[in-house]
Amino acid sequence: MPTLADTLDPDHNTLWAFNSNAEKLAALLDQANNVDQIPTINQVCALATMLTNYWAPDAAQQRALDRVIGAYGPQGHGGGFLQGQAALPWRHFSRELIALQLVVRIAHYKYIEQKEHPLCGPVTFMHGIARRNIEEYVLYVTGLAEIRRGDLGPNTVKVKSGSNLLGKRPRANGADQIREADYIALASLREGSNLLAYRSASTNRTLEGMSTASTMKQWMRDAGFRNVEDHIHNGWRLAGLLRKADRTRVGQSIIEPHLRTLRLRLAGGNTVMLVAAGSLGEMSLGRDYSQSALMRVFGGHFMLALSVQISQTGATFGLVTWGRESAADVEIPWSKLASWYRGYICGLP
Repeated sequence: MPTLADTLDPDHNTLWAFNSNAEKLAALLDQANNVDQIPTINQVCALATMLTNYWAPDAAQQRALDRVIGAYGPQGHGGGFLQGQAALPWRHFSRELIALQLVVRIAHYKYIEQKEHPLCGPVTFMHGIARRNIEEYVLYVTGLAEIRRGDLGPNTVKVKSGSNLLGKRPRANGADQIREADYIALASLREGSNLLAYRSASTNRTLEGMSTASTMKQWMRDAGFRNVEDHIHNGWRLAGLLRKADRTRVGQSIIEPHLRTLRLRLAGGNTVMLVAAGSLGEMSLGRDYSQSALMRVFGGHFMLALSVQISQTGATFGLVTWGRESAADVEIPWSKLASWYRGYICGLP
């Protein structure tokens, strides 16, 4: 079972196998994110210190770290979520694990991940929040963890006292289980949209469901994003059933102008939440992207868009999804984009 002690131990963390600080940082974060045994306060603080050997937090990241770790040193410690004494309303979660996961996500927000749950909408929205203001994201999670209330801009997300979310039990050594910090952030966001408290006995399945464009827009507006726009076109879906030559024509005549508008929104500082068949994300990450015709037509997956480069033959995307950031070096041809691309929601932070 992964422990933080192993991550901190030079004999176990294999940092010697990597050459650059970026590679060593990535290895440390990956290992720390997989820890499922409760660490000590000292170990979490030691990891935060160790990370700074390979990473220089910016001002916002340092403020977020201070919110999590608090003051710590030979003279004692105090403040910070990690060192709080009150019992959490999430009865089976620990401060130490949540704090550890937050430290990892402060270093890179891509680690906010859905795991086996169909949660791409809430995950992408939370990526947008963490990228806008990492301290805001941390205060949101720690507020929910401690008092069942977390602020996103002017909006407050609340978990009702009778909700069975609070009784969620983590699965030991579950490589595919959603992490506690992510469960708190994402389950609370989804329950905050419900009129009644979630009371199902299958607590860990409350996250299932599909995020609609209207829900994504509402979350963005509630969180204070400005000029929120919907550029999703479900009418394009049937292009996935056309012959390859016809799909290429559709891609060049319809999808290309749309992507040029998306690029303008990114250049203007917008947060862009792209929706497409999951194959677009898989191919951008260099992974297997095979998909049935049914999923090409009806599938939809939200991803945070960072960049798009357009050529005569297709487009290349910088994306954050499934806990990874694409290298923006895989071109997707117009025939596939006509099958996969659905559009985007955007707004100014």
